[in-house]
Amino acid sequence: MEKDVMSIYAKISVGIFILLLTLGMFGPLGSVALAATTAQLYVSPASYSANALGQTVPIQVIAYLVFNLNGFQFQLKFNATLLQCLNATLGSFFPAAPNSATTITIDNSAGTISIQSYIQGSGTPVSGFGPLLNVNFKTIYTTTYPKPQDTCPLAIAGDTLYGTGNQPIAHVVGNGTYIAPYAPLTLGLTLNSNKNNYYFDGDKININGTLTGNGSPIATGLVALEILNGAGGLEAARTLPTSSGPFSLPLQIMAVTPCDLTGTPQSSFQVNGFAYFKVTVWNSLPTSVYGLVICNPYDSSNASLGVALFGMTIPATTNNTLILSLPLPYDPNPLFLTPAASGTATVYVSVWTDLVENGGTPLALESRATFTITGSSQGQSTLVSAPPKGTFQTSVAIHFVEGSYSPGQPAIYTIKVGATFLGSNVTQTKQIAMILAGDINLEGKVNLADLVLLAHAYGSKPGDAKWNPNADIDGNGVVGLSDLVLLADNYGKGTV
Repeated sequence: MEKDVMSIYAKISVGIFILLLTLGMFGPLGSVALAATTAQLYVSPASYSANALGQTVPIQVIAYLVFNLNGFQFQLKFNATLLQCLNATLGSFFPAAPNSATTITIDNSAGTISIQSYIQGSGTPVSGFGPLLNVNFKTIYTTTYPKPQDTCPLAIAGDTLYGTGNQPIAHVVGNGTYIAPYAPLTLGLTLNSNKNNYYFDGDKININGTLTGNGSPIATGLVALEILNGAGGLEAARTLPTSSGPFSLPLQIMAVTPCDLTGTPQSSFQVNGFAYFKVTVWNSLPTSVYGLVICNPYDSSNASLGVALFGMTIPATTNNTLILSLPLPYDPNPLFLTPAASGTATVYVSVWTDLVENGGTPLALESRATFTITGSSQGQSTLVSAPPKGTFQTSVAIHFVEGSYSPGQPAIYTIKVGATFLGSNVTQTKQIAMILAGDINLEGKVNLADLVLLAHAYGSKPGDAKWNPNADIDGNGVVGLSDLVLLADNYGKGTV
């Protein structure tokens, strides 16, 4: 009677155990399908990517859904040119000595680790799941970029699991994959603009460059771009890809929604007010990540309207949502401020580790949303096509604000770019000059003195006695009516 009760109890226990395994009540099991009902012997993790030469690579061979395991033997094979086995020990799932007898042989020349272990004496067979072998490898080889990363299987061979009466236990095998690290590379970054001197309002700053690794174009790079005004204030901040990807990044911007102060979606904003943007960021990593969320709207003329920043720590595997706001500039007196242009505007949202000057680089692909600005004149945008592989490019205009530059010299704006790839960082900086169209004498304002200078040079071209390059405002090689129109548009603007 007692034996029958014990038998029933054992069957119920096994049934509960299988149910718990099926439902995943014991936590994640690497590459194993939790609903499986066949015993398994598999490598964990299923894929391991090393980051550097000399790194320790911990690997386990795990038994799953086995019953009355009394002994086992198998080999773990690896590529001895990529990995060196430092040590190997019996896993915690199987009884240790003196309840078992275990032999482990490491052959770093052949690339094999052999193990056999059997329960001895009063040792009790085990059921369930857990590691049978723990291995620590060392990375001994690196791949040189841009060659594809070298890989090798971590393969189980010659495997037998022994159950009751030393009968083999039927099982399936899951091998693993090791991915060798890249060697430190020489990262190259170039930064160009279409010219060195620009006018406020409408003059497009066309920016482009290349990102290379060991001289080869990097097709999966992200470049952080900043434009700072003469006082060091951030005028624009964008994340520019060097191709269409694919990208593997820790964070993802899930949504960007123009909204009101409470987060309710709103598609249109009036100048002289505030625009609000709700941003949701997803952290896919099992650890928290600090990110600097950057919001940069452009009006319909491709002019940057400023930058809003917010730094936050995003917990592991969660979404974080925040609302950022920026004013939409407007001044009834256009001599002191260029208003945001009406029409379809675009907000660009990035997440960086920090600002470029602090070594910051992108953590996510840039995301964007469109909205409408009303209450001022319409702008005209400039379309920028997708760049060739390994390059980045964009276009932006800078609106005039009273005090943007001082008499006697143009405002010096700074363009900064930064990128990280395979653990290497690189930055580049370029300075450009910004002045008011029509400020021919560079005194900080457009007035009668500039009109007189333009009149004196009117009709001239390079080489003529009356030629004044500053009077050729539109840069077409001749001082003419189009230059006079630009001067007239800005007449009276500048430092009072």
